[in-house]
Amino acid sequence: MDSSSPDVMEALKPAGLLYSSGHLEEALSVVEALWDRLPTDKGAVPNAYLAVEYAVGLLVRLSRLPEARAWAERGFAFREKRHDLGEAEFLLAKVEYELGNLAEARRLLVAASEKSRGRVLRSEDSKYRALIRGVVEG
Repeated sequence: MDSSSPDVMEALKPAGLLYSSGHLEEALSVVEALWDRLPTDKGAVPNAYLAVEYAVGLLVRLSRLPEARAWAERGFAFREKRHDLGEAEFLLAKVEYELGNLAEARRLLVAASEKSRGRVLRSEDSKYRALIRGVVEG
């Protein structure tokens, strides 16, 4: 890691605390500021993908779904570094599901499940597994 790059895990701690106390906008500001401090090649920074996950989670909670989609799409730049186990597809699938784009969410979930051999779905909301099986839960 470049010595000028922040320690992502350490830099995300304040965002986690803000999230836990219900200060979602402030938590998002911390994540965005961290992202801006990372070098251009964010994939080379250990744990930088976690900033993407945090931002997507916060934006979904804030119902800012188009922004969540844009952040989720950033996750695809990390596929090679993260051994392409379907995490990027799964993150985008969650956003597409919330947007009501169920066919696209299903396509991404199937890809994520295949790449991870089902691991990516194990501890997640059952609505995603139901969508893969073709059963949409309300």
